[in-house]
This record gives sequence, C-alpha cells and structure tokens, in this order.
Amino acid sequence: MVEENKLLIKLRNKTQEHELGKERSTITSFLRRNLKNARIQLSFEISQDEDNGPKKAFTVADKYKVMSEKNPALALFRKEFNLDLE
Repeated sequence: MVEENKLLIKLRNKTQEHELGKERSTITSFLRRNLKNARIQLSFEISQDEDNGPKKAFTVADKYKVMSEKNPALALFRKEFNLDLE
C-alpha cells in the first residue's frame, strides 16, 4: 500500500504491465467487493532495478546466446556441423 486506499504493484517489464492492465478493472472490482472498500485504487510501476532476477531468453537467438555463454562448446558444435538457428 502506498497510501490509505492505493495499492502499487511493482512489475518487471511492459508485458506484465500490459497484461495486468487488461485485467485492472476486474482486479479492482474484486478487491473493492471483498475488502468492502469502494475507494481502492490500483496502480502499476515498472521496477527500474537492473538486478531484479535472471534475464529471460525468449527468442531462439537469445536462448542460443545464453546457452553458449554457459557452455562455449555449443558454439564450436554449431560451427563444426554448420547448424542454423530456426
């Protein structure tokens, strides 16, 4: 709680903000009804901390990069067998 009736949810990225933004009214209605407080407000903030957990790799190239950093032999294997990323 930031203020008396204001809840602040800290998020890691814009995707989380977008997804929770779509459900904001549902969440707010649920909280107001169950807490019996019609003044509750919900807000989101993207955390600016650089060290908020491990970075996620979503694309094939990102996954390959992370894996090859952990195991350099993977890059050698890929080069030796002339493999492409899909």
